[in-house]
Amino acid sequence: MMLMVVGMTLAACNKKEPAQQVKPNGLPKAGATPTQVCDVAIVDIDSLATQYEYCKAGLKTLEAKQNTYRQQLTAKGEALQNAVVAFQKKLQSGGYTTQAEAEKAQAQLQKQQQALQAYQENVENEMAKATENYQQVLRDSLNNYLREFNKDNRYKLILSKSGDNVLYAAPTVDITKEVLAGLNKRYKK
Repeated sequence: MMLMVVGMTLAACNKKEPAQQVKPNGLPKAGATPTQVCDVAIVDIDSLATQYEYCKAGLKTLEAKQNTYRQQLTAKGEALQNAVVAFQKKLQSGGYTTQAEAEKAQAQLQKQQQALQAYQENVENEMAKATENYQQVLRDSLNNYLREFNKDNRYKLILSKSGDNVLYAAPTVDITKEVLAGLNKRYKK
């Protein structure tokens, strides 16, 4: 995969070094300037996550929703635990007059536990949907902006850089700052 990216980058840049600027081993001499400008750029996705206002707001919203769900799950879990403790105390103290009455109370606890599990699954699904929607809007926003940003077709390829998936990129091909500025300006409108 990495060799393919490097190969595409080299092909896209189409850098042809004049013969006097190439070392005998085929590598360009230090300080050699290409005869053609590279038409490949990178955008640092990690920077977008921390500096794009949409990302900040979206992540804050997701975190608030997750905290609300967590509090609700905790409350429901504590209520179930309290009901179990109350059932056990009543059972041990002979508070149930018949076996059927105890079984009915135990069945109610099982229903409550199943309802809690179903609620937890529902919460997990809701959070997954909210996260997916957030990511889809982010992708659409970035793709639409990059189309607008690159109307003049100066770049043939714009790569995303996240973590260390790009081994090396000259600072001149990193367009993250320009993209962030444009995205934030458009987001504020």
